[in-house]
Amino acid sequence: MKIPEAVIPSDVPAWWLVKKKHGMFYNGFGRGDFGRFLMASNLLTVNDTSESVEVDSHFNNVLAYLKTIVPPKYPKPINKQLAKAGGVIYVQNCSKCHGNGEEYPNLLIPESEIKTDSFLYKSNYQNPQFVNWFNNSWFAKGDHAARLEPFNGYIAPPLDGVWITAPYFHNGSVPTLEAVLNSKLRPQYWSRDFDNLEYDYDKLGWKYSVQQVPVGTNTYNTDLEGYGNYGHYFGDHLTDMERKEVIEYLKTL
Repeated sequence: MKIPEAVIPSDVPAWWLVKKKHGMFYNGFGRGDFGRFLMASNLLTVNDTSESVEVDSHFNNVLAYLKTIVPPKYPKPINKQLAKAGGVIYVQNCSKCHGNGEEYPNLLIPESEIKTDSFLYKSNYQNPQFVNWFNNSWFAKGDHAARLEPFNGYIAPPLDGVWITAPYFHNGSVPTLEAVLNSKLRPQYWSRDFDNLEYDYDKLGWKYSVQQVPVGTNTYNTDLEGYGNYGHYFGDHLTDMERKEVIEYLKTL
């Protein structure tokens, strides 16, 4: 089986979102039993199929645990007036795709609409040699089968605890939520200090340094294939005050 050599960037989503999603992975193509997907990488460590069966018998417990995880509460004071105004803007502009905190629509958004970097869903997620193998394998059989359903786009995630889930987008290309809502603020090259991690509780995201040119492997280079920070322009039409209000509201989720 031919395996592509390209590196596919993907930022791990928060585990507490699993309980709301009907499809795993950023393009929502993992359907059926999530436990089968969670244990897939474990097969690299087992010796035979009997050991795999043993592992499989425990992953329903792992999945049950993941569904108990709740997002952390925003730890600082929230401006209630701004948050209330932001909630109205959110319902008008965002809730159709991302839900309202209670209900979540599980919408798959076509690439033509979301316009974010398409490399992830076009790569291994679309290769028939992988999809067909999986859908005809042990993973897709039994009383808790899983299956792959490719899609040309991405799923709009729930926003529970979104304030602490930076960096943003499926490839982690945008360092702050402020920049998600205003594409003009997205840096082309940026880096953060992994030795002294600092979180920006106002802009909601990692404190980072903008660079004029990419330097080494610690620079996030949005010019690279799969690392683009374009798309999701839905906040660009808002005023600076409206974005501030939306961000304040998102702190409450």
